[in-house]
This record gives sequence, C-alpha cells and structure tokens, in this order.
Amino acid sequence: MPHPSDPYCLGLMPDPSELPALAASVDAVMLIIRLSARYGPLMFLHDATGDVLQPRCRPVGSLPVDDHDIKLGEVAGCEYWIAPSALDQLGSGALLLDVLEERGDATGLAGRFVLRKVGN
Repeated sequence: MPHPSDPYCLGLMPDPSELPALAASVDAVMLIIRLSARYGPLMFLHDATGDVLQPRCRPVGSLPVDDHDIKLGEVAGCEYWIAPSALDQLGSGALLLDVLEERGDATGLAGRFVLRKVGN
C-alpha cells in the first residue's frame, strides 16, 4: 500500500499516460551500467536549475526529490525524476537520455548525460 505522503496516493501527480515517453540511447545505458558498478545504484534528478537539458545523476538517496517532482520513468534500472517546471520547459514529445561527448573524467558522474527531445 502506498504511503499516505506519496504524491501519487494524494492525486498530485499527473496521469502517467500524459507524460512524455522516456527512452535511452545505447551509450547512455552502457554508461549507467559502468557508473553503477563503480558507485552503486543511481538515480536521475532533472530540475530547472542550470541547463534544462542536462539532468543530474547521483547515487540513490543523494539527490533531494521534492514532493512535487514527477517520476518520469526508469532508465537501466535508475529512477528518473523531473521537476514540473523542467518538464514544462521541455514541452511535448518523446525524450531520449543520451551521453555528451567525452570530457574530462570519463568515469565521473557530473555532466555526462543530456536529455534530447525526439519528435514534436
């Protein structure tokens, strides 16, 4: 049974059928597997601070998920959370989690992923 403070239980979350589809490139999945082997289970949090197209990836529990954040889906076993304002900025259409070109520490968590719009 969901916890009473669970936003889904309270009816605060949008209907999942209204959310854009989330997919991942092969490169993103492979990077998640490598990073998970090094850092343990990971999660994504995409908020409207900084670059709207670049989510943060960190070990599970190290990113504060707000009550209003939306679970967009899972990628390679990692929950992908997004702030409503970031979702509004991205607009409609499917979304693809991809990898930026190699920069600096190729095994680090910071600045490695990008969310690309696909379609509309």
